[in-house]
Amino acid sequence: MQAISYLFSASFIQRHRSSPVMHLIMVHIVIGLLSVISLPLIWHPKAFDISNYFITLVSAATTYMFAQYALYQAIHNSVASRVSPLLGLKILVLAVMGYALFDETYTFLQWGAVGLCIAGALWLSASGGKISLKALTWVIIACIGYALSDISILHLMKHFQSLPLFEAALLSVSLSFSLCGLTSLLFLPKIKSLKLVIASAPAAVSWFIAMLFLFACFAEIGVVFGGIVQSSRGLISILLALFVVAMSLNFSDPIPPRSVLVQRILAASLMMVAITLFSLDKV
Repeated sequence: MQAISYLFSASFIQRHRSSPVMHLIMVHIVIGLLSVISLPLIWHPKAFDISNYFITLVSAATTYMFAQYALYQAIHNSVASRVSPLLGLKILVLAVMGYALFDETYTFLQWGAVGLCIAGALWLSASGGKISLKALTWVIIACIGYALSDISILHLMKHFQSLPLFEAALLSVSLSFSLCGLTSLLFLPKIKSLKLVIASAPAAVSWFIAMLFLFACFAEIGVVFGGIVQSSRGLISILLALFVVAMSLNFSDPIPPRSVLVQRILAASLMMVAITLFSLDKV
């Protein structure tokens, strides 16, 4: 669903000549609205115990928004095809944080899976050309922000672990993105037309659904393995781009030369191998 959301976002930016940052704001206004609508429908008495999860909730939302900002700064100083794959470096940040701060241990095979995933991310990025030092710095900042957000999400889900998984995920997502939407409303005066907000709905809805699965995934298998599984979006994005071109739609960038495309498919496949290795060691 994340890959589909990216596709909708690319289409929106191309059709409406919108800046990526303004689109990001509009998407989160819509997601915030969806979250506020969802809250009364799935409200649970445990949500009243806000003093026990308020810091975690604020941490999840603020570090996520900061990471999003850093990501768009990286893209502004480079191109998306070079920047996006490098978000796989988040897995190394998560693994190191887990080992250093939370006494988590990983087997040799699991560290190997982390290494493969990082190698795939670097290969995928390099296939798009060299990235500038400034853009790389913003990518690293984004990875740290996303990692902190993922850890906060995991602890937020633990607060609602007595609830069914989907209900806990929906409640956690709605609480988190209500805050994100509220923050995005500060930029409402800069939006030229309400129609643009409505046009952002496909990207927003698909991202909202993606977050439901992501929150549930972190609760079930942890943030490191969840991050490795999340890296499969690289291969999915490539396949979606091929499908879009085959259907003669104008939703994405032009398909790169065959040699570059083969490199990207191989690099993305390396990440799939990492998923298999990490999961085998958990059996």
